Amino acid sequence: MWLTVVVTALFLGGSIYYVFPKIFADTVYPLPEEVVPDIIYCADLFGLDKPLLAGLIKGESNFNQHAISRAGASGYAQLMPGTFAGLMRRAPELQGLESDIFNPRSNICAGAAYLAGAMANYDGDWTASLISYNGGDGAARRYLAAKSTSVLVSETRLYAPKILAAREYYAANYADVLGSKPTSSGVVKSGFTVEKESDKVNTFWKSFLKDAFAKYIS
Repeated sequence: MWLTVVVTALFLGGSIYYVFPKIFADTVYPLPEEVVPDIIYCADLFGLDKPLLAGLIKGESNFNQHAISRAGASGYAQLMPGTFAGLMRRAPELQGLESDIFNPRSNICAGAAYLAGAMANYDGDWTASLISYNGGDGAARRYLAAKSTSVLVSETRLYAPKILAAREYYAANYADVLGSKPTSSGVVKSGFTVEKESDKVNTFWKSFLKDAFAKYIS
């Protein structure tokens, strides 16, 4: 009796572990084909890590081009209209792009410009830069002064881990799609690695659980 229960539980658990990512990975961590060229273009334009930019878009809008938050943040990168307009005026790299906040390339490149500015302000610190993207420079300075995210409001405290969890998944599973080819050792020149096919399930769960932790555990 108990042996049957244990064997059944192990079988079901193993099935869920291996089957769930194969069915739902593209839903949990989407990467629409039509957005990839803009991610590559905008990341290269501002010297950003491509999986990080993909993770940011996933976390901000889940790749919904027409997303609008209650505060009015819009598009893939969820920029406020005033911020978007200011970036389009000031950043020379953005000159010539459409001024429509919902234009995919314009929105993603403006988001990339904003994140790149934060990276410059915080010496390339990904966590501080993401905190700034979500909560502003004041939040990033509080984090750096305290050396802890505990001083931040819940949304901002959980934001960077969520984006970085998605980034880890995209880095492991979409290096070829994002334009970086693995070497024979599996190391990609842009700085992230590509998992073997047999490791993709593990990568999914690692990122998924980190994401769940960021969302539900304070």
